[in-house]
Amino acid sequence: MKTPVLNFLGIGSAFNPYFNNTSAYFEFDSELFLIDCGEGVFPNLYKLKLLERYKTINVLITHTHSDHVATLGHLLLYCFYELNKKVRVFFPEDSLISSLLSSMGVAKDIYELVKLNDIFIYKEKLTIISIEQAHVHEIPCFGYIIETGECRFFYSGDSKTINQLILDKFLKGEIDFLYQDTCSENFNGNHPHLSLAELSQLIPPEKRSYVFCIHLDIKFNFNLASSLGFRIPEQIQI
Repeated sequence: MKTPVLNFLGIGSAFNPYFNNTSAYFEFDSELFLIDCGEGVFPNLYKLKLLERYKTINVLITHTHSDHVATLGHLLLYCFYELNKKVRVFFPEDSLISSLLSSMGVAKDIYELVKLNDIFIYKEKLTIISIEQAHVHEIPCFGYIIETGECRFFYSGDSKTINQLILDKFLKGEIDFLYQDTCSENFNGNHPHLSLAELSQLIPPEKRSYVFCIHLDIKFNFNLASSLGFRIPEQIQI
């Protein structure tokens, strides 16, 4: 059985301060790969001294809601001016990220911005495939299929559905783990997040132990999710 590679700094939604904003990281070829950088993420990285530990730091952004990018500017400024490191930022809509960072006072020359096309291959071993997600109308949101050599997983970002391509690949065993945005209440598709009830309809019982519920709201029933066979990532205690 494959082993999950993600380490979670937070598993909460924007309105759930008890579990921090959802953000995770993994290590590849001695480099740090961080997914999202919302409120509280930079302070947690700082306390863990993760930014000092890695020579190269990469950040994948799923979308630009504040619970996913609020401390991205702090991260870039700190790494450049205090650690002499230029962070690499990945996002399919590069102009959106550069405009956002400019509005934060972050100059373009202190970070490297990589426009993620459909498939990005890094060092011939790491593969990142961007998948546009259905979340809100105002801004684009992306999920990522990531293959590290150890496993292949899908990180949903924020989404009110599971893309049919992703679901098919997962059910056929072509994706090892799903990290899925899951909320407590069922609005039958009229909500920017996928409900636990909807997730249960999509994932058969025998596959649920490979699904991690993330971006959890304040009303989310951990016991119910576990009893249904789904998993909750362990959050690093700081």
